[in-house]
Amino acid sequence: MEHFTKTLLFIASLSCILVHTNAVPATGTPQAWVWALCKSTTNPVICYQTILPQVSGEFNIYKALVAEILATQNQVKRTSSLIAALLAKQGISNSLSESLNTCQEQYSNMLDAIDDTIKEVARRNVVEARFKFSAVLSYQASCNDEFIDGPSPIANEAQGVYVLGGNSLDLMKVIEDREGSKPPPSSPAVPDPCKGVIGICA
Repeated sequence: MEHFTKTLLFIASLSCILVHTNAVPATGTPQAWVWALCKSTTNPVICYQTILPQVSGEFNIYKALVAEILATQNQVKRTSSLIAALLAKQGISNSLSESLNTCQEQYSNMLDAIDDTIKEVARRNVVEARFKFSAVLSYQASCNDEFIDGPSPIANEAQGVYVLGGNSLDLMKVIEDREGSKPPPSSPAVPDPCKGVIGICA
């Protein structure tokens, strides 16, 4: 968890550097392909850093999406483990215990929603996948609301879920827009039985 937080801070700093120096990968490389895909997401650099290591062999936009969804899933699992560890501590207040129990339920729901999303992506049903995955950020927000009156002990981990989840939703929107712009397949022409017939064709 500490490692992810440090990585998140490092990548956020790198994001600023890339933006201010216009440093982008060379055209025609896998790096350029991933950067072009990620540049319109919630956090392009984190998107780039999580997807690029998965690029090998035949790689396409759906595989990129799955890589980002799995990164979100892993971060949800890390956060769930932290919640369980905090609940196991002796002497935590009733208020904190109630909040963490609510979050534990919400994060369990997230994992179910992610599993459903992966199934829809496998079917190339990105519209339904996006609908199901949007619940992940809703559950994350519900957990965050438990700590409105005080600091959240899972704030850094929850922010990681928000960033990776936001990137996943953005990639789904990219696919939806691309596939929505494709013309529908044309129907095969039906032969005219009267073509070439002189006079009345019955």
